[in-house]
Amino acid sequence: MNTMLKTMSSMFKPGDEAEFWDNVDTTHILESGDEIELEYSPDAENICIHCGRKMIDRMRDVDVPGERLTIHITEYYCPNCQKSSIGSTEAKRLSEMMVMLRMPGGEEIFESSANVDKEGYFVRIPVKIVQSLDIREKKKTRVWCAGKKIIMEVE
Repeated sequence: MNTMLKTMSSMFKPGDEAEFWDNVDTTHILESGDEIELEYSPDAENICIHCGRKMIDRMRDVDVPGERLTIHITEYYCPNCQKSSIGSTEAKRLSEMMVMLRMPGGEEIFESSANVDKEGYFVRIPVKIVQSLDIREKKKTRVWCAGKKIIMEVE
């Protein structure tokens, strides 16, 4: 499989590979259960996915909506096509900071244990958070996983 991926990636001009994979059904690969060996290059984050040229590092200020707060991040910028992106490490740091800002009481962390009943597992949400999110019984929520974190959105 690794040889096939190397062969396929050499078929593309810079920028064409992303479009190809966006239009290919890879379901059969995922359903086969075969292990796939992928190559990762830490420098890949500073290569523009649009034109394939090297991007430059630069500082960017992100203003937090509803707060008098600016977060300084490092982003990659492509002088050729004027596109920018942030790397995975910086994206994780920004995400964690935004989560902390959304928590009532600032840096206060609440711990709870998982319990089980006939419908499944549940975790108690502290009253302080429930009140700040205006959660009421039977209110529609969406829950999904992001790695080992659970994200809940309340409508």
